[in-house]
Amino acid sequence: MKIVITGAAGWIGRALTAGLETSHELVLVDNVDPAEATVFDPTAEGRRRRVPLQTDWPYHRVDVLDEVGVAEACADAEVVVHLAAWPAGDWSRARSTIATNVLGTFNVFESARAAGVRRVVNASSINAFGSFFWRVSGRSPIRRALPLVEDEPIEPEDPYSLSKAVTELIGGTFHRAFDTEVVNLRFAGVMAEVVYEGLMTNGLPATDAWSDHLFQWVHIDDVTQGVILAATVPVVVPEPIVLAAADTRAPEPTLDLIRRFRPDLLAYLREPLPGRSSLLSIARARSFLGYEPTRSLETAADSAD
Repeated sequence: MKIVITGAAGWIGRALTAGLETSHELVLVDNVDPAEATVFDPTAEGRRRRVPLQTDWPYHRVDVLDEVGVAEACADAEVVVHLAAWPAGDWSRARSTIATNVLGTFNVFESARAAGVRRVVNASSINAFGSFFWRVSGRSPIRRALPLVEDEPIEPEDPYSLSKAVTELIGGTFHRAFDTEVVNLRFAGVMAEVVYEGLMTNGLPATDAWSDHLFQWVHIDDVTQGVILAATVPVVVPEPIVLAAADTRAPEPTLDLIRRFRPDLLAYLREPLPGRSSLLSIARARSFLGYEPTRSLETAADSAD
């Protein structure tokens, strides 16, 4: 199967390329010179590290706003995995964030439609809930029920969260109008292997405050697994699907955290929360994709400070 990957020079794009290239024909798309490509690295200055991209697959140096370039990349493809985005919610660059993430995503879907692409996998984010990072007001979000499910009403306050919510609407629109197969994946906070190894070695720090981010996380390998499933399973749905870990980043039992820090939320629990259960539901990913996280922080929790 011929699969186009936008944002292919980034760290998730590279992991996805490695996971797909033994079984599929790939076309890689990014707006950077491969020799100057950088990847996310939480240990590096500025959290970016220069790692030149070396690949034998066709590489299109194209911005997602380039209609002609994206159309050329999509030619004869069966699936497009759209990872390219500006991943920050600072209001100072709201216009460029909206342009890249919203107009760029529309361009990818429209180019895919025109090229006869069967399926588009759109990398959204849990920020599409509008209740995680970059809360402009500074107010804590209102949680109507936990674990959080994809049908929770969205409440964006920043341009990135807004843009990701809109990309899901774009996907749904193309599905309804043109029968494009669409998967909108909401990634939790993606954890690099170096961070995971550090936690497994040093243990999880004791929790001293409630996290409006719900202590959520997901390992890069499980994101890769989920995207590959979304690209290859026989039947998909356009409704948003969360990819997250099955546990939290906190060493304490999840119910204990709620009782200790947010007892007001006890009345809003949807289901039992045994052990260190995640506060992000992955039931939809399990049901529709056959997704099952392979990475856990249980060992790190056992050696907590």
